[in-house]
Amino acid sequence: MYLKSGIILVLILSLTTACWDQKELSNRSLWIASGFDRNERGDIVLSGQVLIPGQQGETGGKGGSSGKGIGNFVVSGKGESVSQAAADLQGSLSREVFPSHRRVVFVGEHFAKDGIADILDEHSRNPKVRLRSDIFIVKGGTALELLKSSYPLEKIPAIGAYKELEYTSGLKQATLMRFLRAASSDGVSPTLPVISLDRNGDENQEVTQQQIFRMNGIAIFDKEKLKLKGYISQMEALNVNWITGVLNSTTVTTLVPKNQGRVSLHLSRMSRKIWSEYERDKLVIHVKLIGKGLIRENQGRLDLRNPANVKLVKQALEIEAAKRVKETIFKIQKTFHEDIFGFGEVLHQRSPSYWRKLKNNWNFYFTEAEFDVKADLTVTQIGLTGPALHLQEEETLP
Repeated sequence: MYLKSGIILVLILSLTTACWDQKELSNRSLWIASGFDRNERGDIVLSGQVLIPGQQGETGGKGGSSGKGIGNFVVSGKGESVSQAAADLQGSLSREVFPSHRRVVFVGEHFAKDGIADILDEHSRNPKVRLRSDIFIVKGGTALELLKSSYPLEKIPAIGAYKELEYTSGLKQATLMRFLRAASSDGVSPTLPVISLDRNGDENQEVTQQQIFRMNGIAIFDKEKLKLKGYISQMEALNVNWITGVLNSTTVTTLVPKNQGRVSLHLSRMSRKIWSEYERDKLVIHVKLIGKGLIRENQGRLDLRNPANVKLVKQALEIEAAKRVKETIFKIQKTFHEDIFGFGEVLHQRSPSYWRKLKNNWNFYFTEAEFDVKADLTVTQIGLTGPALHLQEEETLP
């Protein structure tokens, strides 16, 4: 009995400890990020941020090709296709390229304008590629520049990109898989987060004052050719993420009527409801924004311990939230003519028969649709004080 149990245990251990393809880790170059650009001839330039064995624990700031105590270096290859560029890059490495640990992909602006279908095809076929890698468009720059940039808060600069994405955009992931799903689905056009380099940075500044790259909105793509059409700002990106249901938190600031100062509400619980109807030969899409949060700032004279004042603030914040979201929808409608919100998907789920009449020309119907946007915000806390503490009692409005 014990002998049989021991044999089974040994067999299990031998199976679980073996590498699946029998290749030693010491023979592989581990990537944390890659980048795609095009040179003057139109060739694809593939760059990789590769970990230096034995230096990952060392502190470091500036990424580059010297490898002096920084834990990583950047290497590039070029070719007429992604596969050819990868083969050319391999010629610069003594270890096999191993992208399965890659966390981030950067795409230069010039490359994105020509279309990213080449990347998607190669990555969806290659079993070694990690489709859960986050992907970013580098606005006004190249992927190689970003891979070589420094980032004082992280030992590996690319890690700072997906951490910034979560904290500034409410998105925990912007993966290749997500982009592929949007590109192949009816009723939604694909987007990607935008990152940009701070070209005003000074290497002589204190390291804590450097700001090397930052999140800078959303890149909108043509659904048919997957070419970059343009950008929207970071604030507009938050509005889009609220509508799509991926935003976890944001702050709404508005001026309360009758010059009673500005009030800011920090929302930490957010959702939305979307439905559509056909009125007067016009498609009308209703959006209800829902949020709960606490008053983060009160610059006016209102005493928020008075429920009537809280109601006044609530109404002003709801009007502001609905206004800014509707403005973003209108801009996407008239400037880009691409449904990046997924309204078509909602229509498909709730009215399949009606959707079949619209889907072949959905972006036209989206552009012509009328939107009714309303907000329902709940103030859960007003903070530790009603009016601003610096005001005298006679200066406050009860």
